[in-house]
Parts: sequence; structure tokens; C-alpha cells
Amino acid sequence: MNKSTNAPQKQAPVIPQWVWFEETTALKEGQGVCYNWDYGTAETADGRRYTRVELPTILNARHFAGVAARSYSAKSGGQLIEIYCPGSVCNILCGADVTIGGGLVTCEAGGTYAGYFRKAGFQGKGSAVPLQTVTGAATATKCLAELQDGPQSGLVEVVSANDDGLLDGGATTFMAGGVSYIDTDISTGGNATATLDDGTLPGLQKAFVCQEAQTNDISITVTSGVEGIGNVDPTDALGTIVLDADDEEVTLRWDAFDGEGLWVVSHVVGATLT
Repeated sequence: MNKSTNAPQKQAPVIPQWVWFEETTALKEGQGVCYNWDYGTAETADGRRYTRVELPTILNARHFAGVAARSYSAKSGGQLIEIYCPGSVCNILCGADVTIGGGLVTCEAGGTYAGYFRKAGFQGKGSAVPLQTVTGAATATKCLAELQDGPQSGLVEVVSANDDGLLDGGATTFMAGGVSYIDTDISTGGNATATLDDGTLPGLQKAFVCQEAQTNDISITVTSGVEGIGNVDPTDALGTIVLDADDEEVTLRWDAFDGEGLWVVSHVVGATLT
């Protein structure tokens, strides 16, 4: 594909693709979308899995497609849209205050801000480096950015008090891969519990970031894990991650070959590992 600029000098280099947006909602310029990777019958080869897109969710977050090239009004039955793919320099819909060249913002999966870029995730497809200084925290705005290419970042999710009935604690499901932010007290009625299942891809990364003190614990059972930091002996298993205070976080990587694997902790601040 020719990525040269054969147009006005100020035009940024983009990698365009026309795709079918399956949803009936409106899209804003720079809003992220993901491929409908499991479209159709699983046993049938179907190329439409990477030509049809939908808003990011925790189920399609590892299949980031790109961002809307322009705004589109709502259409019943879906519509054909143009997106800019990873590797492009283009506008993103930024919901954060960012500085040119400063850090990352990552596409959000699920919720009111699906497809917005508000918080930092892992590097890769779905993350962007700002190439413009903008104020977007109060009101989301367009921001010129480099859409990163490479492995899928896994996007970010923001778990708030009113999401999925978590206000009273109890069982919940966090996104597989990517970064899960907890920005409110979700454990007022009891411990919020979850299970970190075994990964499916070698090198898959997962992070939990608690940004609010919790009334009770957020307790995450790790199916197969090892503490990793300062201890690489797989016999010293990691069974549970507990978060209960502001500014606690943990990052893990799934290391697996030939079907055998473990979640290995690569970074921890404040969280309790047992």
C-alpha cells in the first residue's frame, strides 16, 4: 500500500479502509471501532470478520480496527464507513488533556465512552501517541495522533459503580487482556469477586488499576499464576490478587508454549498477592 502523501502538504499520511459499521448509532470523527471477529458461523471461513466493525466491547477489544475518518449520522440497519487503520496519523476522539508527544491514550471498550481515547493502556493497536496539545477531559475533542501499529493493545475498560450491578459487590467479569480501571467504590455491599482465566495468546498482557478506595475488597482469583517479581519459581503459585485502595495496580503477562502457561506478575504497586 502506498502511504506517501500525494495531496496538499499538510495532509497527514493515513491508511484508509472502507468497512461496514453494523450498529445503528452515530459515530464521531476519531471514534474507535473493532472488527466483528466472530461474525457468522464459527466453522465457516468468512472474510467479513475483518470487513465488518462494531463499537468496542470487552468481547472484541483484541480486534481493534481503526477510527472513523469523519462523523457519521445514525442509520437504521448500519452503514458503510471509512476508517483510518493502525499506522495512520489522523484525528482521534480524545477525552483527556494531552500534550504533544506525551505518553499514550488508548481506545475504551464498553460503556458511555466506547471508542473514546481517555486513559492509557498497553502499546499496540488501539493506542495512540498525541501529536497535538488539547484539552479534552471536560469535553471530548479531536486530537491529531499517531495510531500505533503492532500487536493488539487489548484496549482499556473503566468499571464504575453503576456498571453491571457492581454497586453492591459480588461476582463480576473483567475484560480479558488490556487494562481494567476501577474508578469508583464497587464493593459497598461486599467483596467484588472475579476470576482471571488462563490466557489464550503467548505474551498477552493484563493490568488492573484501582483508582478509588474500596469499602470491601476486589478479590481476583488467578487460575494459573506465579508472583514473578523477585521470584520466578513456578512452584510458588499466585492464587489471588486483592485491591482495596486508591493507586493500587498490578500488571501480568501470560507466558505459554505448547499449551502450558502461567500468568507472571511484571509490576505491582500496593496490591496484595497471595
